[in-house]
Amino acid sequence: MLQRDSEVDAGRAGGPGQVCGHGIRLVMDPGKGRCVISATRFVRGQTVVVGDVERVVPTRTNHSFQVGWDTHVDLTSPARDINHSCNPNTGIRDNDRGGFDFIALREIVPPEEITWDYETSEYVSIAVPRCLCGEANCRSVIRGFKYRRHDKHWQPTHLARYLGGNQLPGGSDDR
Repeated sequence: MLQRDSEVDAGRAGGPGQVCGHGIRLVMDPGKGRCVISATRFVRGQTVVVGDVERVVPTRTNHSFQVGWDTHVDLTSPARDINHSCNPNTGIRDNDRGGFDFIALREIVPPEEITWDYETSEYVSIAVPRCLCGEANCRSVIRGFKYRRHDKHWQPTHLARYLGGNQLPGGSDDR
């Protein structure tokens, strides 16, 4: 059961349980923690959330985003509060501020949770060792692009720019 998040900072997210300015809400889910929920309809291709860089972090964390082979950042809320799904309704797109925009992959209607696939930005992921998304196509283990890229059943449409090229770190296909 989703509940209003009384911990949401009113200056950053528009107030507890309220629309965050662009048709989304931050709520608390007892099983997941903070969640981003649609408060309005989004159409395929529409920007749902803009993720600006809050700070560059020296190493990956459970909440950082990998934006380059050796670069991890913390994004602003609500981007940092979007949960993983193996069947996400948003994909990431690098933005001109060094972060990611979250783009609707299909129509999203209220009060659907906004989700994305962590393996589309993380070369090695530590955030969700065991997936609990509950989707029919749940992969159970989220280890990162490095381990998923040869999976014929995984067909992401939105990858972090640094993962989209042919050159893997160190010039090797096995890193």
